[in-house]
Amino acid sequence: MKNLESQWNKFHSFCEYCKIDEYATITPEVLVAYIAWLCRSMKSQTSVANYVNGIKTLHVLKNRGLGAFNDISVTLALRGVARRLRHTTKQAQPMTPPILMKLLPLLDITTPLGATYWALFLLTFFMFMRKSNMVPTSKKSFDSQKQLVRGDFASRNGVLLVNGKWSKTNQFGSRSCGIPVLPLDSPLCPVRAFEKMVELVPANENAPAFCHFAKGVCQPITYGMFQRKLKSLIGAIGLPPTLYSSHSFRRGGATLAFKAGISGEVIKVLGDWRSDAYQTYLEIPLQVKTKAASKFRDVVLLETNQMF
Repeated sequence: MKNLESQWNKFHSFCEYCKIDEYATITPEVLVAYIAWLCRSMKSQTSVANYVNGIKTLHVLKNRGLGAFNDISVTLALRGVARRLRHTTKQAQPMTPPILMKLLPLLDITTPLGATYWALFLLTFFMFMRKSNMVPTSKKSFDSQKQLVRGDFASRNGVLLVNGKWSKTNQFGSRSCGIPVLPLDSPLCPVRAFEKMVELVPANENAPAFCHFAKGVCQPITYGMFQRKLKSLIGAIGLPPTLYSSHSFRRGGATLAFKAGISGEVIKVLGDWRSDAYQTYLEIPLQVKTKAASKFRDVVLLETNQMF
């Protein structure tokens, strides 16, 4: 909803600038002018298209005509933007088991905060999680319906089951996202890291999964804290901090899963990536996902042992 509000506010600014009635049904000419206006400040065709789609959504909600959005002049304008604003997305470098092993000595995991960061790192990596599932952008923005809470974790026969209840591609909880995390005979064991965090930072089932206590008050680890800690550690081991971010864990985990021979369909389900139409109907059993997690665990162990 925040994205739509930003898009509508941008269109409001455009209408004010051009002295256009924003409440009238939009015409192809106005839409083409809006696209050109957006190009002044935006760096990619994707951003321009997203803002145009935001206005289309507004028209749908207001029961206004959508003919302008299908006009050939609008289609050609967007194609022209794609040629003019050629943009290559900068991706964070993938996290790897050897890098994680180098980060570990720099974290004092015998302390509550150190143990929490280590559990956050490993679980984000092993579950290919988006940062929006793991931590909020600020203390006040924590939402137990979106970010993981302690009650979303359950241990069954040594396997940690995680309820991934929400994501940007599953905003209404319409798909089950039970994620198995297996123990690992390695310092990179995510189950042991989680248990250590719980031991040092006890909290009730509704508390943020990754939290700390400040002046006796339970507070979530925020995205800013996550990023600063990661970049600080990355720099300390001699790698460029600008090339790594929270997305490094998600990208690295998925890359290693592919290397382990896990099918693309299972990786998409495990990482909750948007799938093709037919894949939205797939129900991959927990046993299949556990087998995939087992393969992933084995390749992590293999890469870790290669260091010694």
